[in-house]
Amino acid sequence: MGEVFTIAGNWLEPLRAYPRWLVLLCVAVLAGGLLALIARPLKWGLYAGLAGLLGVFLAVFAWWLEQ
Repeated sequence: MGEVFTIAGNWLEPLRAYPRWLVLLCVAVLAGGLLALIARPLKWGLYAGLAGLLGVFLAVFAWWLEQ
């Protein structure tokens, strides 16, 4: 596990040569872009999950009514 941190540390080390505000700004823009990319599929996944939950609830309720 320590080997992974060493590789990541060596890979990120050159970023220390740049101004801190520039690196943080780039990371913030990158994180915002990734969030915007995954927000729509996550939203529709939530809607599909809630619709499935409603369908299961209705099926169980219909089964209960038949008893």
